[in-house]
Amino acid sequence: MGLKVTKASGVLEEFNPDKLKASIQRAGADAELAGEIVRMVIPDVTPNMRTGKIYHLSMKYLKRLNHASGLRYSLKKALFRLGPTGYPFEKYFGKVLMNYGYSIEVGRILDGRCIRHEVDVIAVNQNEVCVVECKYHNTPGRSTNSKDALYVHSRFQDLRPVLGREYPDRKFSGWLVTNTRLTADAIQYAECSGFMTIGWRHPGNKSLERMIESKRLYPVTVVTGIQAGLAERLIDRGIILLKDLADMDTERIQSLLSLPLRKAEALKKQAESICLC
Repeated sequence: MGLKVTKASGVLEEFNPDKLKASIQRAGADAELAGEIVRMVIPDVTPNMRTGKIYHLSMKYLKRLNHASGLRYSLKKALFRLGPTGYPFEKYFGKVLMNYGYSIEVGRILDGRCIRHEVDVIAVNQNEVCVVECKYHNTPGRSTNSKDALYVHSRFQDLRPVLGREYPDRKFSGWLVTNTRLTADAIQYAECSGFMTIGWRHPGNKSLERMIESKRLYPVTVVTGIQAGLAERLIDRGIILLKDLADMDTERIQSLLSLPLRKAEALKKQAESICLC
C-alpha cells in the first residue's frame, strides 16, 4: 500500500508524485524544475496529510525557485479569492471570453418562453450565441453536480427560442462553467443533453485553467499583495485581469488604489513578471 493523502473533499487517495509534478508544470515550470520541487516536497509528505498542505509546500518551494511560476501556481486559490459572491467570477469569466473573440454581456435580464431570467454571461461571436451559467464556489472541496446541470439545462431550453429570434444567423450554445470540479453525473448529463461544461481540469486541454494559462488571463487576485479590499475596488472599476493592471502606469495604480509609490511600483512589477514571462 502506498502513502495516502487527504483530498479537500475528505476522501483519501494515494499520493502520486507524477500528478503533483504535472500540476507544477501547468503553473509554467519546466519538467526539470517541477521534478526538483517534487523531490523537495516528498520528504515532508506524511500519512493522511491534506492535499492543501502539500500544495502550500509546493508553492513555497516554487516561489523560492521561480517567483513568477509560483504565483501562477496560486491560480486556483486566486479564483476562490474573487468571492464570496459569484458575481466577480461572472465578470472575470466574461473578460476571459472577450480575449477569445466574444462580445459579452454580464447579468442581462431576459424574458424566456416561460419565465424571466438573469443570465450570468451572454457571449456572442460570428458563429454562435452562448448562454453561460456560472456556478462559483469560494471554498475547495465543493463540486458542481447533476442537480446544477439539470437546472441550467432547463434555463437553456427556456431561453433558446428567445435568443434564436434575436440571433437567427447564429448557433445557440449553453455552457455550464465552474471554478471547481464537475461530478461525473453532471458531465454525463451535459453530454447527453448537448451543452458544454467547463471546470477545473475539464475538459482536458479546454479546461478553465488551460483557457486562463494559455493567454495569461490571470485574475488580479493571483497577486498576494492585492488583498480583498483592493481586489474589490479593482473589480468594481472593471480591472479584473492582471494583464490590465500590468499595462497601467505606476501613477495610475497609485491613484486608483491609494497606495504609496513604492507599493504601486512593486505591484506593477509583480503583474508584469507573471503576465510577460
